[in-house]
Amino acid sequence: FYLSSLAHPRQELASFAAHARKPGTMVKRVHVEKARSAQSICKKCRKKINLDQLRAGCDVWMAGRTVTAWLHMNCMASCFKFDRCKAAGKCKLSGETMSKGDARLELAKEYTGIFFKLDHSASALSAFLKEHPMDPKSIKGFDVLSTEEKKLLWPSALKKRPAASWKPGVLKR
Repeated sequence: FYLSSLAHPRQELASFAAHARKPGTMVKRVHVEKARSAQSICKKCRKKINLDQLRAGCDVWMAGRTVTAWLHMNCMASCFKFDRCKAAGKCKLSGETMSKGDARLELAKEYTGIFFKLDHSASALSAFLKEHPMDPKSIKGFDVLSTEEKKLLWPSALKKRPAASWKPGVLKR
């Protein structure tokens, strides 16, 4: 029993590592949930995320495996940035190629290194925007986007909603 129990975890670890490298195994959108414990720490501010507090996370490759990088909701919101690709890359959600100079939404580069094509940003952030509505105009780098690029963003960027149609925590499309 002792020898077989040593071999089995190694096989499981090798299987896990192979699975983690397969495309499509990582969650490609920002996900939001209540913290299941008080043990997770925000990647930005380094403070604890309290039990049952809403947190935002995305899957990243760290230390040879896929892990969820958790941030406080406000910390995540402050980490969004519009910019232009410095070199060729891929959209985290669609896998589509992005060329040097293409506009993109950067998600907490220092903590996640994740980028989305502008036309996929609303879908990638849908769970986050449902709980933490925000106008794209408030995101750093909005001014670098062309008028056509701004049209690719979620609705509040182009038209102001009447006060009666907006409810906290709800994003209407």
